[in-house]
Parts: sequence; C-alpha cells; structure tokens
Amino acid sequence: LMTWPLARIAGRGVAYPGDPYITIWILDWDHHATLTNPLSLFHANALHPARYSLAFSENLYGIAILVAPLRILGVGPITAHNLAVLAGLAFCGFAAYLLAFRLTGSFAAGLAAGVFYAFVPFRFTHMTHLQHVWGGWIPMLLLALIWYVDRPSWRTGAIFGAVFLMNGLTNIHWFLFGSFAAAAVAACFALAGVRRWKELVVSSAVAGALLVPFLYPYAAASKLYGMTRKWSETQQFSAVWSDWLVSSVQTKFYRQLIDVTVDPERWLFPGGLAIVLSLAGLFFIRAWPRAVVLGLLLVVIGVFGSLGLNSGFHTFLYEAVPGFKAVRAPARWAAIAYLGMSLLVAVATAVMSRRRAWGGLIVPAMLLLELNVTPIRWYMTVPEAPEVYPWLGRQPGKGAVIELPIDVAGSEYVYLLRAPEHHKPLVNGVSGFIPPITAKLTEMSKSNPIPDAFVDELRKHGVEWIVVHTDTLSEFDGPTRDWLRREIGRGRIGFVRRFNGGIAGDFVFSLRGGSRRDAVVDAFLGGRRTYNTDTFGAMDPPPKLFRGAASFSGFALSPHGIRSVDLLFENGGVRIRADLVADQHLTSIFPLFPQTPRPRFVKELKERPPGVSRDTDVQVEITDGRGRRMRLTNFWFTWEE
Repeated sequence: LMTWPLARIAGRGVAYPGDPYITIWILDWDHHATLTNPLSLFHANALHPARYSLAFSENLYGIAILVAPLRILGVGPITAHNLAVLAGLAFCGFAAYLLAFRLTGSFAAGLAAGVFYAFVPFRFTHMTHLQHVWGGWIPMLLLALIWYVDRPSWRTGAIFGAVFLMNGLTNIHWFLFGSFAAAAVAACFALAGVRRWKELVVSSAVAGALLVPFLYPYAAASKLYGMTRKWSETQQFSAVWSDWLVSSVQTKFYRQLIDVTVDPERWLFPGGLAIVLSLAGLFFIRAWPRAVVLGLLLVVIGVFGSLGLNSGFHTFLYEAVPGFKAVRAPARWAAIAYLGMSLLVAVATAVMSRRRAWGGLIVPAMLLLELNVTPIRWYMTVPEAPEVYPWLGRQPGKGAVIELPIDVAGSEYVYLLRAPEHHKPLVNGVSGFIPPITAKLTEMSKSNPIPDAFVDELRKHGVEWIVVHTDTLSEFDGPTRDWLRREIGRGRIGFVRRFNGGIAGDFVFSLRGGSRRDAVVDAFLGGRRTYNTDTFGAMDPPPKLFRGAASFSGFALSPHGIRSVDLLFENGGVRIRADLVADQHLTSIFPLFPQTPRPRFVKELKERPPGVSRDTDVQVEITDGRGRRMRLTNFWFTWEE
C-alpha cells in the first residue's frame, strides 16, 4: 500500500529509467554467474574488457541470494527486482520492530519504530537504489549484538556473525556504516562492564573471512584503475546542518521545506512527527535506559556522519580507514540516525501505550499517514526485449558485443536492462566508475570521422558483434554510416541481419569480415527507411498541455493492420481510447503499409480525467489486427490546471 501501484505493475514498473536498470542487471548477473561460473562473478559481462567490472557498483549478492528461488521458478529480472523492493521495505520494518520490541517490550512501540524506519522519506528518495531500500540488516545486527550480550554463547555469537555476513553481502555502505555503529555499541557495553566477547569475536572473524572474496575485488579494481573518490566529489555529497530540514519532493505535508537546489542525496528531513517523538523519548531514559542510550548514540553517529567532509568524524574515516574513500555520498550515514530515531520514537510510543492500551497504536497510524507518498508515479518500462537481444543469446561462442551509439539519451542503462537476454561480454555499460578502455572506445565511436583504428581496437578486445540502433543514432548518424560503409567495402565488417526494433530497426554487423551486401543494408547506409515486419509506432513528445486541457498524438503502423490505440495513464490504471485518422503525409513516409489506412492516432481531453493525478504518466498501447498488444515509451508529465 505504501508503494502503490508497484504491486500491480511489478512486471514493468521501475522508480526511474536509470539506476534501477543497473540493479536489475546486477541481480541477474549474480544469479547467472553463480549457476554457470562462480569464479567469474566479479568479472561481469558489462564494460568489457575491464576486469572486476561488478566492483564498479554494489554487488548486491546478499539480495540476489534471497531472490534466487524466484528466478529459478521463472520470474523475470524486472519482476524479481520489484519483489525485492517490496521485500526490502518489509524487512526494514520488521527488523526495526524486533529491535524496538526487544528494548521496550511494547508491541505498539515496535510497530511505530518499524513503520518509521521502513517508510522514512530517505527510502523513497532512494527507491532507485535497491541496496538502500534493504536497510534491515543494520537493526538485525544490533539486535543480534544485544542478544549476545544478554546471553553470550556460541549460538548467539554465530547468529551475530551470520547477520554481519549478510549485511556485508547486501550493501558496502551498510557494511562500513553498520560495522562502525555495531563497534560503537559494543564499546558502550564494554564500558558498562561486559567482559565476555570471545564467541562474538570469533564468529565475526569467520564472517569477515567469508566476506574477503566479495571485498577483495573492490580493492583490486581500486588499485588497477585508481578508483577513489576525489575530495571534491565526496564534499559535494556531504550534508550541511540545514539539509536536515530539506524535505523530499514526494512529501505531502512539508512542501514548504522542499529545496530542489539541494542534491537529493541531501534531502534528510525525517518528518516532524518523528522529531517530536524522538525528543520526547529522551525524557524517559530511566524507564528504558538501553533504548534511549542506544537511540541517542545512533542519532549522533548518523547525523555527524552525514556531514561527511564538513565534519571531522567522517573526514578521519576518509583519511584513515580503508574503504571510506570509496564512499561517494556520506549523507547516507543518515540511515544510522533514522534507526536511532526509530528507537526513541518507540520509547515515546511505549509511554503512550502504558497509559492507555490503545494509545500507542495511534503513533504508527499517524506515521503511516504522515509518511505516505502514494500514489507513486513509477516509470513503465517495456519488459519485452527487442528481437535482436534473444537472437544474440542464441549465437554460439563468447564473442563480445558493442552497441552503437554509445552513451546517448540514457542508452547505456537500456543496454544493461537488455543484457540478461544474452549474457555475452558487452562493451557498453554505466556505473559509478567508467574504466579507461570504455572511455577510449566511447570517444572513438563519437569521432567524426570514426578512425580506422576503431575496428582494430574492437578486434583486440574480442568484439565480434556490432549492433546499431538506428533510432538513437541522432548526431552520430552520418559518421556511423560512413564508417560502416567504408569498413564493409574493405571487407573488415560484414552485414548480418536487420531486426525489428523501434521505427528504423536494429542492424547487426560482424567483425569476422566478409562483404555481404543486399538491398536492406544498402538502404540503411544510404539513409533510406527499411521495412518493419511487425507492429511499430511512436507518440509525439511531449503532450500538448494548455489550461487544463491536453492533446496527445502519434502514429501506429503494422503489416497486420491497427485495431486500436489506447492511452494509459496512472501507470496503466486509467485507459482512454484514442481516435485513428488518415494522414497522407505519414502514408507517404511509410508507403509499405497499406494495411494501415489510418496511421495517425489523436486524442484531445478538455480536462484531467477522473482518477488521473496532476503528476502522472502516459503510455501508448497499440493493438494490431492479430489482437497482439505492444507498448511504447512511457512519458512523465504534469497536468497544467
């Protein structure tokens, strides 16, 4: 309910057509490599031929383990990712509930802590980053530590080690931040007189040893490619005190605290109710000393950590502790503060629950109301991969693939989204770090003219297939066609096949050489349109908006004819049928589709339809003469009132 309508659109919705595509690819690669060649896990197929390319991002292996049964049962990569989003939020809430319940003994207090920790605005700001949605291992880590302190044994020590391991496998940020927080809490217990630590230390050492194969590639990649964050970059994502009063743009109650000039990484306001309850909880330290002291300690660590290089705390860690120089956004320390606040919220709720049995339940209900941001405007991707990708997956051998153009209009994210279809080494990709060879090949592909050495460089790195996406060539159209024409004429590149894809199609060439030519490739190289054998179309962007009214238009063509075109709003929740009309200009551009006498679709709406939010989306669904449906690119827009 708090992420609605994600549950309804789990097979195609994502938070944004960017970083979630990286996450989808990572989870799929974890699964694929584990089943086929575990030793190659960190030598992922993207950003070929760079080594340790998985270490350029979070490896997410702890999450991949948990969604593996879904993948084995046939659940697709996008659906598995979204189920992991829902599970991650649920796990955050449940873990915080367990910790708060352990410290207060109050069900209502645990419920309030769980609701706040799961749905704090930070989670929704970072909905594009699955690893930050999965914040449940940190409260579980502290719960396991407290359990060990209360009942020291090999069993409770092993439980702490297992949680420590899963936290490290899930998120490098949480591994660094959570380990520091756990060490600080353990130090407090030691100062309070706890002396038995043997079982916990041994279990932690074993867990650390198991983490080494997952941490070493980061050190190796850092040494190989100089992967450290520059001071200026880390400074940019270090919070200042005022950022704790900057609210997320998704809020409903604190719009006056929104400041879009501040980077989203630094939107740290947790909500007014949580602040008030946290301050109230401090006054009950005598009744619940553990909960209050632990909560206050975590708040202090998280707040000062979030200041990053603007405070001495993170600056010391940055300079002195291995791993912290790779932290791009110290502001994410705020998650530790939110966990501390959840414990203080729990204490205040426990007080209310003591006075009236039902009183404490008001707090989680009010938090649900305050933190609710639904309906969320998700981005509706197209889960069905274009024809070229399954074909690549069926080709024998391990020859690498390069897709052109490189780095145009978010192309690298899309290439990663489609990589699970073939799992071949892929020159393309995007991450928190781009290796020098990728930068070099990108620059060569964008040169005008493209140098002769480009083919030599591709062959040097084992590239066999060149996929050209005609629709996205844009300003690189002329140089790319000239280069292909030149190299085909020399016999160094051979034309293989044209595939339906978008409007103009996808073309595959091979570096095995040859000089195969036919009418299709001649038309493409000459800048002429080629024939699609399946349904295609496009919507004219953006929708025309004026005084509450809106106008939508585009075209749909098919050799099977067009039965209908629908406009889907609110992530597909509202469907409106468009009108099909004749268009002689379109017919002259695409003369080979007499089966579609009315290729233009139009729809004018005089006002925002019922059930459609002001901030909404629209996606075109085409039904062809066979009854088959296809969806086009999704558009986000704001309805003018």
